[in-house]
Amino acid sequence: MATGSGVPITPLLKEELDIVIPTIRNLDFLEMWRPFFQPYHLIIVQDGDPTRTIKVPEGFDYELYNRNDINRILGPKASCISFKDSACRCFGYMVSKKKYIYTIDDDCFVSRISASFSSPIPLTGPISEFLWFRLVF
Repeated sequence: MATGSGVPITPLLKEELDIVIPTIRNLDFLEMWRPFFQPYHLIIVQDGDPTRTIKVPEGFDYELYNRNDINRILGPKASCISFKDSACRCFGYMVSKKKYIYTIDDDCFVSRISASFSSPIPLTGPISEFLWFRLVF
């Protein structure tokens, strides 16, 4: 990541933040989030059929878990992780070793305010300590 002057910047909380994503589909949506998420470690928890292959775009640092992994890791306690409503993200919270966790669903998209506006607008509030986003109008 670099500023307009070409000077590299260190992503905020890079070593302290995991991004947890529950999903039932391929993660093509990550391409639009690449400028924001690529520096961070992703924990992807596959909801639904564990035999289905989930595709993650190249270049992301990630771990991918499915129901079979959860059963293997948690054993008889695996039933505490629901797979009916994106609550499988709780497993991602459990396996994270970072101080902070950010979560996003696989159907959240970056908004383009206008074609002429190319820089993200920072949100104010607690999330601004973690990442920069484009505002949706």
